[in-house]
Amino acid sequence: MVRARLAQIPAERQRLEEQRLGAIVRFDLARANQAQSQIEALDQERAALERELASLPAGSATPAPAPVPPPPAPAAGAGNDADRVRCEDARAALDTAVRTRQRELGAREGQPGVIPLTPLRGQSGDEIARMLAAQFAAWPGAASQIGLLDADGDARLDGFVDVPADGTYRLYRQRTDGSVAVELFALPGRAAPGEIARRLEAETARRTGRTLAELVGGWPAGAVRTLGETAAFGTARARFMAGDYADAGRLPDAAARAVEYSNLRGENVRLLEVFTPAPGGVAYRRVLIVPRPGDQELWEESATVVRPASYWRTDVEVGLRRQLRSAAGAAVGAPTATGPVKFSLER
Repeated sequence: MVRARLAQIPAERQRLEEQRLGAIVRFDLARANQAQSQIEALDQERAALERELASLPAGSATPAPAPVPPPPAPAAGAGNDADRVRCEDARAALDTAVRTRQRELGAREGQPGVIPLTPLRGQSGDEIARMLAAQFAAWPGAASQIGLLDADGDARLDGFVDVPADGTYRLYRQRTDGSVAVELFALPGRAAPGEIARRLEAETARRTGRTLAELVGGWPAGAVRTLGETAAFGTARARFMAGDYADAGRLPDAAARAVEYSNLRGENVRLLEVFTPAPGGVAYRRVLIVPRPGDQELWEESATVVRPASYWRTDVEVGLRRQLRSAAGAAVGAPTATGPVKFSLER
């Protein structure tokens, strides 16, 4: 019986390995993990049987049984082709699957930093954070990545995820009414950016009418190259992201940074950010320049003034201006503007 079982294990292990690789190709991490657990259990069983066989007295082992016939091949068209990916072809199959998903979700095939995410269904905040952590690179590599979310498997972009801090994942998700929601997930023990800052970003996107497609087109999907940065910028930005607006406005002068990077489509994007003191708070100006077809660029300039009125209330004023320009900087057509819009955030 020991020999018979040992003879069966290699075929079972190969079948499970093929199922695991097929699940990875389909981004079905739950099935891949289940198959991996079964493989590990088989390996433990084989090791135990080999020890048992070695302990038997010489000549007492039963004769080896006739070879176990292989299971019948599935009927044509049955199952999923991904379940039959050979081990040596797994890397190429996975790379092809990733490139296909990138293209389906609006990214350039092979764009570094673009990760097609598995659907996030029914998990707690901690579980979602762990699932995202398993798909993004370790910090600080994750800071230059963007995850694309297709919630229903219909090849339509429903949201994207970035990593603003180590162990913190920020989800931009499109609501049914077309507006954008912002959610934060942090690994246990990690401090997420301030809740008031999350609400400010979500409310600003809603009131200025920014869409998910507009937002994702301006996000980094690869290494960010700094063109210039003042000494106080890092501190001012960290305080602003944490929701410490009064401290963020305590600047002797303007704090600025200019960067460039590739977005999910592989286009070269330029971004200028400036923090300046404002009476009772801080002013944040952001100029985003994104390429458009026909050798044109979209210049999007937003201005946000945040004033903490009390511990319980923060007053905000935001405005957004868009202008299509030629590559040489000449205006093309009339600009569009939203605001300034005033609102308050209550704790």
